[in-house]
Amino acid sequence: MKIAVDLVSPWARILLWAGLPLGIELDPFPPDEDPEGYDLLLRFSPEAFPGDERAHPGRRAIEAYGDLLIQKRLFRALSIPTPPFGRVRGAGEWEAMVTVHGLPAWLRERKTGRSAWVAEREFEPPEGLYLYERAYPYEAELLFLAVRGEEGVRLFPPAVRRGEAWVAPFPLEKALWEGICQRLEHLLAALGHRGGIEVRAGRYQNEVYFLDFAPFPTERSLFAPVFAEAHFRALLGYGLPETEIQGYAGVRPVEDLSRALAYPYAWPFVLERPYVRVWADDETTLLQRLLEVGGGA
Repeated sequence: MKIAVDLVSPWARILLWAGLPLGIELDPFPPDEDPEGYDLLLRFSPEAFPGDERAHPGRRAIEAYGDLLIQKRLFRALSIPTPPFGRVRGAGEWEAMVTVHGLPAWLRERKTGRSAWVAEREFEPPEGLYLYERAYPYEAELLFLAVRGEEGVRLFPPAVRRGEAWVAPFPLEKALWEGICQRLEHLLAALGHRGGIEVRAGRYQNEVYFLDFAPFPTERSLFAPVFAEAHFRALLGYGLPETEIQGYAGVRPVEDLSRALAYPYAWPFVLERPYVRVWADDETTLLQRLLEVGGGA
């Protein structure tokens, strides 16, 4: 099988790495050229390989990824909790959303590569397509990883954000986690998506609100490199690997990669900036190691 990957995205490197244990090589390919002769086209935006049936993620998943408003509407249609939201195309729509749902709130750029501002009071939004999202004071910012293959859906242990790092596993009550697993399965089915999905969420007042998702591995999931391999295996119809994390693992960006690699427990990933994966037997040691590789005391 000949596989091309959109070379424009830094996340292409994650899939290049994931293919190595499987003995599969990917060809980095310009997404605006004709990929004749390829069986599978891996992309990270709706603009890459548009209208090509060989492209993955498929149309529904990549279009939703490319517009945050579509994601929010999908959550709502599936009865998945998400903060109050609404379309913003100018000051009038922003003021209407603030009047109905209140402040503080995020003003998020809807498209991929989106920027965001949090507003404590009314302000004049810039020109463009934006989204109002109520800013709850989350007790934890979470990341859920799921992979859908021929044998069903496989879940990874949840992760939590600690400063610049993502750390796993993060304990959740059994009933709450079971409900989240059902929501992830419904989301994957609604998207018709085979492969991996990352879902960012926030916990607030005993509820978990889905915020946004990516239908492929990004730098956030590098604490579990097997997630990218599982994503690849699902695409090719292979069996999925085990998803448990031994001990504790985390990933964070670093400014000085050579300094970080002086530590024997640090594993590098260089994307648009360097990241380091760290492991430990317990969470306290892990957090200390993440601080060390980042240049902290």
